[in-house]
Amino acid sequence: MFSGDELIPRLAELYSKMDSSYEAVVGRAGFSCNGCDGVKCCTVDLSLHTSIEMVYLRRGFNTLDSSRQQDILQRCGQIVKDKRRDPWGDSYRSAICALNLDGLCSLYMYRPMICRLAGVPHSFSRPDGTTVESVGCTRYEADIRSNYPDLSIDRTPFYRSMALMEMEIVRARGNRTECRTISETLIETDVEEFSLISSLG
Repeated sequence: MFSGDELIPRLAELYSKMDSSYEAVVGRAGFSCNGCDGVKCCTVDLSLHTSIEMVYLRRGFNTLDSSRQQDILQRCGQIVKDKRRDPWGDSYRSAICALNLDGLCSLYMYRPMICRLAGVPHSFSRPDGTTVESVGCTRYEADIRSNYPDLSIDRTPFYRSMALMEMEIVRARGNRTECRTISETLIETDVEEFSLISSLG
Protein backbone atom coordinates (compact mmCIF):
# COMPACT_ATOMS: atom_id res chain seq x y z
CA MET A 1 0.00 0.00 0.00
CA PHE A 2 1.20 3.49 -0.72
CA SER A 3 0.46 6.85 0.83
CA GLY A 4 -0.58 10.01 -0.93
CA ASP A 5 2.62 11.72 0.18
CA GLU A 6 4.65 9.23 -1.88
CA LEU A 7 2.89 10.02 -5.14
CA ILE A 8 3.85 13.66 -5.59
CA PRO A 9 7.63 13.07 -5.21
CA ARG A 10 7.40 10.15 -7.61
CA LEU A 11 5.61 12.29 -10.17
CA ALA A 12 8.12 15.12 -9.70
CA GLU A 13 10.97 12.65 -10.32
CA LEU A 14 9.25 11.38 -13.47
CA TYR A 15 8.76 14.94 -14.69
CA SER A 16 12.47 15.58 -14.11
CA LYS A 17 13.35 12.62 -16.34
CA MET A 18 11.00 13.93 -19.03
CA ASP A 19 12.60 17.37 -18.85
CA SER A 20 16.10 15.87 -19.16
CA SER A 21 15.10 13.88 -22.25
CA TYR A 22 13.47 16.92 -23.79
CA GLU A 23 16.48 19.14 -23.08
CA ALA A 24 18.82 16.55 -24.60
CA VAL A 25 16.89 16.61 -27.87
CA VAL A 26 16.40 20.36 -28.16
CA GLY A 27 19.97 20.98 -27.03
CA ARG A 28 21.38 18.75 -29.75
CA ALA A 29 19.09 20.25 -32.38
CA GLY A 30 19.52 23.85 -31.26
CA PHE A 31 15.75 24.18 -31.02
CA SER A 32 14.07 26.78 -28.83
CA CYS A 33 10.55 27.99 -28.11
CA ASN A 34 11.81 31.53 -27.48
CA GLY A 35 9.69 34.06 -29.31
CA CYS A 36 6.78 31.66 -29.74
CA ASP A 37 3.53 32.79 -28.14
CA GLY A 38 2.58 29.19 -27.40
CA VAL A 39 -0.68 29.47 -29.30
CA LYS A 40 0.09 26.49 -31.54
CA CYS A 41 0.86 24.15 -28.63
CA CYS A 42 -1.59 25.71 -26.19
CA THR A 43 -4.62 25.79 -28.48
CA VAL A 44 -7.54 23.71 -27.21
CA ASP A 45 -8.15 22.80 -23.60
CA LEU A 46 -5.80 19.84 -23.20
CA SER A 47 -7.03 16.70 -21.46
CA LEU A 48 -5.53 15.03 -18.39
CA HIS A 49 -6.04 11.30 -17.88
CA THR A 50 -4.43 10.62 -14.51
CA SER A 51 -5.49 11.58 -11.00
CA ILE A 52 -1.97 12.40 -9.88
CA GLU A 53 -1.41 14.97 -12.63
CA MET A 54 -4.68 16.66 -11.73
CA VAL A 55 -3.65 16.89 -8.09
CA TYR A 56 -0.20 18.19 -8.99
CA LEU A 57 -1.66 20.88 -11.24
CA ARG A 58 -4.07 21.96 -8.50
CA ARG A 59 -1.26 22.16 -5.98
CA GLY A 60 0.62 24.44 -8.33
CA PHE A 61 -2.48 26.55 -8.85
CA ASN A 62 -2.79 26.99 -5.08
CA THR A 63 0.66 28.62 -5.00
CA LEU A 64 -0.53 31.55 -7.15
CA ASP A 65 -1.74 34.79 -5.63
CA SER A 66 -5.50 35.24 -5.42
CA SER A 67 -5.75 37.79 -8.22
CA ARG A 68 -3.95 35.50 -10.67
CA GLN A 69 -6.12 32.59 -9.55
CA GLN A 70 -9.29 34.56 -10.18
CA ASP A 71 -8.09 35.61 -13.61
CA ILE A 72 -7.36 31.99 -14.55
CA LEU A 73 -10.62 30.69 -13.08
CA GLN A 74 -12.58 33.25 -15.07
CA ARG A 75 -10.94 32.03 -18.25
CA CYS A 76 -11.51 28.40 -17.23
CA GLY A 77 -15.17 29.12 -16.62
CA GLN A 78 -15.64 30.53 -20.11
CA ILE A 79 -13.79 27.62 -21.73
CA VAL A 80 -15.85 25.04 -19.85
CA LYS A 81 -19.04 26.91 -20.71
CA ASP A 82 -18.11 26.92 -24.40
CA LYS A 83 -17.30 23.20 -24.25
CA ARG A 84 -20.64 22.31 -22.70
CA ARG A 85 -22.49 24.43 -25.24
CA ASP A 86 -20.68 22.99 -28.26
CA PRO A 87 -17.50 20.90 -27.83
CA TRP A 88 -16.84 21.08 -31.57
CA GLY A 89 -17.65 24.77 -31.99
CA ASP A 90 -15.09 27.42 -32.88
CA SER A 91 -15.36 29.14 -29.50
CA TYR A 92 -14.12 26.04 -27.71
CA ARG A 93 -11.83 24.49 -30.32
CA SER A 94 -9.94 27.74 -30.86
CA ALA A 95 -9.60 28.59 -27.18
CA ILE A 96 -6.13 29.20 -25.76
CA CYS A 97 -5.24 27.32 -22.58
CA ALA A 98 -6.40 29.28 -19.56
CA LEU A 99 -2.89 29.06 -18.11
CA ASN A 100 -1.29 30.77 -21.11
CA LEU A 101 -0.98 34.43 -20.14
CA ASP A 102 0.97 36.70 -22.49
CA GLY A 103 2.51 33.68 -24.18
CA LEU A 104 3.84 32.11 -20.97
CA CYS A 105 2.51 29.26 -18.84
CA SER A 106 1.38 30.45 -15.41
CA LEU A 107 2.10 27.00 -13.95
CA TYR A 108 5.19 26.08 -15.94
CA MET A 109 6.82 24.12 -13.11
CA TYR A 110 3.58 22.16 -12.62
CA ARG A 111 2.64 21.65 -16.27
CA PRO A 112 1.48 18.13 -17.18
CA MET A 113 3.27 15.52 -19.27
CA ILE A 114 1.51 16.44 -22.50
CA CYS A 115 2.93 19.96 -22.23
CA ARG A 116 6.44 18.92 -21.15
CA LEU A 117 6.98 16.71 -24.18
CA ALA A 118 5.26 18.84 -26.80
CA GLY A 119 6.96 20.32 -29.83
CA VAL A 120 9.57 17.69 -30.73
CA PRO A 121 9.14 14.45 -32.67
CA HIS A 122 8.37 11.40 -30.57
CA SER A 123 7.55 7.73 -30.66
CA PHE A 124 6.12 5.18 -28.28
CA SER A 125 5.56 1.44 -28.26
CA ARG A 126 2.06 0.06 -27.80
CA PRO A 127 1.41 -3.00 -25.62
CA ASP A 128 0.98 -5.04 -28.81
CA GLY A 129 4.51 -4.16 -29.88
CA THR A 130 3.64 -1.70 -32.64
CA THR A 131 5.37 1.68 -32.66
CA VAL A 132 3.63 5.01 -33.12
CA GLU A 133 5.61 7.96 -34.43
CA SER A 134 4.65 11.65 -34.49
CA VAL A 135 6.25 14.79 -35.92
CA GLY A 136 7.23 17.94 -34.05
CA CYS A 137 5.53 21.32 -34.02
CA THR A 138 5.35 23.56 -37.09
CA ARG A 139 8.50 25.47 -36.13
CA TYR A 140 10.48 22.29 -35.44
CA GLU A 141 9.46 20.70 -38.73
CA ALA A 142 10.31 23.85 -40.68
CA ASP A 143 13.61 24.74 -39.00
CA ILE A 144 15.06 21.52 -37.59
CA ARG A 145 13.70 18.34 -39.15
CA SER A 146 15.79 18.36 -42.33
CA ASN A 147 19.04 18.59 -40.36
CA TYR A 148 18.06 16.00 -37.74
CA PRO A 149 15.62 13.61 -39.44
CA ASP A 150 16.08 10.83 -36.88
CA LEU A 151 16.06 12.90 -33.69
CA SER A 152 13.12 11.94 -31.48
CA ILE A 153 12.01 11.26 -27.91
CA ASP A 154 10.90 7.77 -26.97
CA ARG A 155 7.93 8.42 -24.68
CA THR A 156 7.39 4.75 -23.86
CA PRO A 157 9.12 4.68 -20.44
CA PHE A 158 7.32 7.85 -19.38
CA TYR A 159 3.90 6.53 -20.42
CA ARG A 160 4.56 3.26 -18.62
CA SER A 161 5.68 4.93 -15.40
CA MET A 162 2.67 7.24 -15.42
CA ALA A 163 0.34 4.32 -16.11
CA LEU A 164 1.80 2.31 -13.23
CA MET A 165 1.19 5.16 -10.78
CA GLU A 166 -2.34 5.58 -12.01
CA MET A 167 -2.99 1.83 -11.75
CA GLU A 168 -1.96 1.94 -8.08
CA ILE A 169 -4.50 4.69 -7.48
CA VAL A 170 -7.25 2.91 -9.40
CA ARG A 171 -6.71 -0.37 -7.54
CA ALA A 172 -6.71 1.35 -4.16
CA ARG A 173 -9.68 3.57 -4.97
CA GLY A 174 -11.73 0.99 -6.81
CA ASN A 175 -12.65 3.06 -9.84
CA ARG A 176 -11.03 4.65 -12.85
CA THR A 177 -10.19 8.33 -13.17
CA GLU A 178 -12.56 10.44 -15.22
CA CYS A 179 -10.72 12.34 -17.94
CA ARG A 180 -10.79 16.11 -17.42
CA THR A 181 -9.38 19.03 -19.32
CA ILE A 182 -7.02 21.52 -17.69
CA SER A 183 -9.87 24.02 -17.26
CA GLU A 184 -12.15 21.40 -15.73
CA THR A 185 -9.37 20.27 -13.40
CA LEU A 186 -8.88 23.79 -12.09
CA ILE A 187 -12.48 24.90 -11.84
CA GLU A 188 -14.07 21.76 -10.37
CA THR A 189 -13.44 21.83 -6.62
CA ASP A 190 -13.52 18.07 -6.08
CA VAL A 191 -10.00 17.94 -7.51
CA GLU A 192 -8.81 20.35 -4.81
CA GLU A 193 -7.17 17.50 -2.93
CA PHE A 194 -7.50 13.75 -3.28
CA SER A 195 -8.58 12.92 0.26
CA LEU A 196 -9.17 9.32 -0.78
CA ILE A 197 -5.61 9.09 -2.07
CA SER A 198 -4.18 10.84 0.97
CA SER A 199 -5.96 8.43 3.28
CA LEU A 200 -4.82 5.28 1.51
CA GLY A 201 -1.59 4.82 3.43
